[in-house]
Amino acid sequence: MKFLNPFRKPSPKELAQRELEEAQRQLLAAQSSADYARRIAEYNGDRIKRLTAFLKKEGV
Repeated sequence: MKFLNPFRKPSPKELAQRELEEAQRQLLAAQSSADYARRIAEYNGDRIKRLTAFLKKEGV
């Protein structure tokens, strides 16, 4: 069993691996946010169409 020294500085390879994993997490979060924003925009566009059609039908 290998014990890690908590006071040892991480190697450049370990730092690069951590940074890569963080960038991947941030990319996934940004993609999820973009999906959410796109869906909200579609929802509001659909609402506008529906309400505009309703008001035209009512003669407003």
